Amino acid sequence: MSAIVEVTASNAAAAVALLDRFFREEGFDRPFKQIASSLDAMLAEGTCWAALAMTGDGGPAGVVTVTTMLYVEWGRLGEIGDLYVLPDLRGRGLGRALVEAALARCRARGCSAVSVVVTPEGEARHGLSKLYGALEFAASGRTIMTRQL
Repeated sequence: MSAIVEVTASNAAAAVALLDRFFREEGFDRPFKQIASSLDAMLAEGTCWAALAMTGDGGPAGVVTVTTMLYVEWGRLGEIGDLYVLPDLRGRGLGRALVEAALARCRARGCSAVSVVVTPEGEARHGLSKLYGALEFAASGRTIMTRQL
């Protein structure tokens, strides 16, 4: 059985290491220092949260990040930004436990809903629509468009 623990200053290095591995495995070009800096900034904000899944022997096995935002349409909306479980530990319910912890955090923050972006790469490599569908997420039909600044 695993435990889900909030990421704090005392365990942030483990979260950064997992996020770095996640980004490298998925082909995202993010320097380690940028990941560490971004996570530090997120944790300093009251609107962001992160958690680790810990194995029975206390080692970090997965990570989730969540941001909440205010919208006219939704009120407060949560978004799961990152979800990663070590490849050799997948299929054991750790991802589900991390998502459930994120949902609980969003409920506690007063969110009306929680979103997650499934990229074409994430869908092709991991079938994320199936994972999130099993967790009662549904496609919204919206298209996300981004402009780099």
